[in-house]
Amino acid sequence: MNRGEVWWINFDPSVGGEICKKRPAIIMSNDASNRHLNRLQVIPVTSNVDRLYPSEAFVTINGKLNKALADQLTTISKLRIINQMGKISREDMWQVERAIKIQLALSDNNREDV
Repeated sequence: MNRGEVWWINFDPSVGGEICKKRPAIIMSNDASNRHLNRLQVIPVTSNVDRLYPSEAFVTINGKLNKALADQLTTISKLRIINQMGKISREDMWQVERAIKIQLALSDNNREDV
């Protein structure tokens, strides 16, 4: 399991506004952690691409347009993983990273107004 790969994940059971059901997710945690830990940081993906919010990014998976939901960034146990679906491009990964920065108010230039 490597950063940028897309895997089917079983997000159930979920609580409240957490993402639910079996769906693809992009692995965002670094490869060293992915090798040694029993958990991963992932961003769930949806096929609903009608609207794009600042904390979301369009990604293409196996030739189909999807949307990565950075507001649902979460840590999961590797026991939730079902199987690999694909991998996103470098450009798509850059867009996902941008969405994470917006969601978490991270800045490249240490501005205080973010």
